[in-house]
Amino acid sequence: MKKVTKQVLCLLLVAAMLAGFAVPVNAVHEPGISFKQVDNSSVSANLLTEFENHTDQEPQYADTDMVRVSVVLEKQSTIEAGYSTQNIAQNTEAMAYRAELQRQQTAMTASIEKATGNKLDVVWNLTLAANIISANVPYGQIEAIEKLQGVEKVLIENQYQPDVVSKEETVAPHMATSGKQIGSALAWNAGYTGAGTRIAVIDTGADLDHQSFNEGAYQYSLAHQAGLSGLSIEEYTQKLNLLDAAEIASVADELNAPIDPNWAYFNAKVPFGYNYVDADNDILHLNDIQGEHGSHVAGIAAANAYIPAENGTYVKALDSVMVQGVAPDAQLLAMKVFGKWGGAYDSDYMAAIEDAVILGADAVNLSLGSGNPGMSRNTTAEYQAILDSLVKSGTVVAMSAGNSGSWVENAYNAGYLYAEDVSMQTNGSPGSYTNSLSVASVDNDGLTGAYITVGDNMIVYNETAYNNEPFTTISGDHEYVFIDAIGAPEDWAKVADVLKGKIALCYRGTTSFFQKAVAAVDAGAIATFIVNNQPGVINMDLTGYPYTQPVASLNQADGELI
Repeated sequence: MKKVTKQVLCLLLVAAMLAGFAVPVNAVHEPGISFKQVDNSSVSANLLTEFENHTDQEPQYADTDMVRVSVVLEKQSTIEAGYSTQNIAQNTEAMAYRAELQRQQTAMTASIEKATGNKLDVVWNLTLAANIISANVPYGQIEAIEKLQGVEKVLIENQYQPDVVSKEETVAPHMATSGKQIGSALAWNAGYTGAGTRIAVIDTGADLDHQSFNEGAYQYSLAHQAGLSGLSIEEYTQKLNLLDAAEIASVADELNAPIDPNWAYFNAKVPFGYNYVDADNDILHLNDIQGEHGSHVAGIAAANAYIPAENGTYVKALDSVMVQGVAPDAQLLAMKVFGKWGGAYDSDYMAAIEDAVILGADAVNLSLGSGNPGMSRNTTAEYQAILDSLVKSGTVVAMSAGNSGSWVENAYNAGYLYAEDVSMQTNGSPGSYTNSLSVASVDNDGLTGAYITVGDNMIVYNETAYNNEPFTTISGDHEYVFIDAIGAPEDWAKVADVLKGKIALCYRGTTSFFQKAVAAVDAGAIATFIVNNQPGVINMDLTGYPYTQPVASLNQADGELI
């Protein structure tokens, strides 16, 4: 895959993570609406005074309570200073700037310890996308830390926990159909498989034994793509610049994760993994209760195009298990931020994002967020600015919109309109940040549409709304007559004896769509199907059609099948 195509595939991938689906509607002419000013002096906005008012206040802590805080320093981070994320680990000037920030943070840590009289429990030193010391401190020491020269602010971090999902629910392989909603097949048919792309999934980890992440199947797919390119597998993989153990070792000192290069590399499909909560390389789901959501997300992104067969060969995943990732030949970086020690704090996922940038990730996915639409606390503005700077510097960071649907579903006071927490946002933080690349999910039981059955075949048709009624108004069994080489209205009159009370089926061409439909009805047809005479979907212009009898179009392949 050419380097220039990566951004395109990343954006397609983002749509796949939590794909929004808009159903097109037909434009119709509506009468104009006029407005006039009226006296509203007697109208009160306090319509629901009987309901208790709520505000999004900071939780109350005792001075001795330990809290995770972000100590935000005044100097700009490396990326905020203007350095691009592209190949940043090889940018000596950027790394020198970052090293200076790290030295300043060491000095600031000493100042904090002197001011508080306690050793600072530092969790992360963020210097790439943010200039933050993340630490666990007694709540009562925050004021003293904020007064230090060089400290911009001290923020209490949000912590995220996975939703509890019933394991008894029957699960269908929705990936078999969701690709149709976002157009994955179009990318695959054009030769884009994600080969050479690195996708960071910041989540609950990954199941390395899952058939969809099988290393042999991944390499089999790359060999297949190499053959299509006319290259040897060695030439092809060299061209892709795959992440390997040697590259990880070369940037190990720049990572927030204190990795040992000997165990941070897992395999060719999942070349990097680290547990940012438990500070180890256990990225599996087996040793905690955080769930398998990470594998689910990783599968949406990059489940292999082939899976192992019992006879030792490999078979196409779409044919056998109906599941294939949007970018099946991409590599996965498994960054676990939910583990034995619980869920991710803001700085945990930010540390993983910074490492993803160092490791050259083309797309970074965060399927986490608050449950309430528009919900945010005091860290929102700061972390929004951090993620905004990433967007501007070239890294695609995708965040889930959440599963709330609308603010009404999770608002205080049962969602009454004038409650204090009204927000027209339908997503929670961090997906609610201004420049976040956030896409909402839909219930996906398959690609649906109006259809007819001819024999054992289910055929979807395309209907244009004008004066015509929908085809569903004549539901039931009907005979149809295929009218070939019909042009002028007098030609239709010749078949009136066989067409009366039946559905007319004809090809487009010679006359306009509405003229064909008018002639068919005049000849006694109860409805008309017009078949495209070339590949593609017809969006018919029925302007001039005076009747209400249904008119719809079929694509060429379905017309020929009939």
